[in-house]
Amino acid sequence: MFKSKRYDDETLKHLQEVQIMIFKDFIKICEENDLDYYVYGGTLLGTIRHGGFIPWDDDIDVIMFRKEFDKLNKIMETNLDEKYDFYNCLNEKTYFYTFARLTLKDTLFEEWWANQVEYIPNIFIDIFILDNIPNNKIKRFFHMTTSFLLNQFTMYSYIKYENFSKLKKNIQQIAYYLLKILPISPQKIKEKCIKSYEKYKDIECSHVCDFPAMCQMPIYDKKDWLPIKKAKFESIDVNIPNNPDKILSRIYGDYMKLPPKESRFRPSPEKIDFGKY
Repeated sequence: MFKSKRYDDETLKHLQEVQIMIFKDFIKICEENDLDYYVYGGTLLGTIRHGGFIPWDDDIDVIMFRKEFDKLNKIMETNLDEKYDFYNCLNEKTYFYTFARLTLKDTLFEEWWANQVEYIPNIFIDIFILDNIPNNKIKRFFHMTTSFLLNQFTMYSYIKYENFSKLKKNIQQIAYYLLKILPISPQKIKEKCIKSYEKYKDIECSHVCDFPAMCQMPIYDKKDWLPIKKAKFESIDVNIPNNPDKILSRIYGDYMKLPPKESRFRPSPEKIDFGKY
């Protein structure tokens, strides 16, 4: 987990090209099924600041409102071809993230935790979810706190974490071992977590949250997302939020300022294999 091995330029470029292919296929699925999505996180930042990938970035992030994601999930359950797998935390036993991944079969993207799961981690794009949160601030506090804890428990019930901070490492590993002996299965924790996320799905709310990223507490006003706008990401026309400045400022602060040169890299995975791609 602590390795800072860097990509060589050729491998990073190849990875970005493969992810563009996955992204195009994802967009095609959305367009054919009238589903709305947005580029998000580093991909939204790259779209606005660079017109494509952040030069050193190694993944693509998109996000959808919960009801749109539910439609996508149903489509993926019945219409996936031999090219892709679609993972969410309820359909793959040891998948421990509470967002989804569209992954390219017969490739490999092996991160530090790969030996702790029962599936083969492939090259992917991440699909995050925007969930309603209550307008009442007291209800919001308790809802978000519960969801945050369940998200942490979901991860710790599967993965034994390491950490640069000895205190964080001790807390995370105590949680890992404690969850192993409690009379509740990791699958039940997952189910409770998603049920918490969805609690206000059918209630009119003015704000939404990306729960898996709650360490940053990313609460967004719905009006900053709608209506959808278009922008260029590399050679693709992609969906962006109505007010990308508000979204990016919420995540990154002064997002147009480049990080120091020594920080302009992403650690490469333990192993990467492009297969026939």
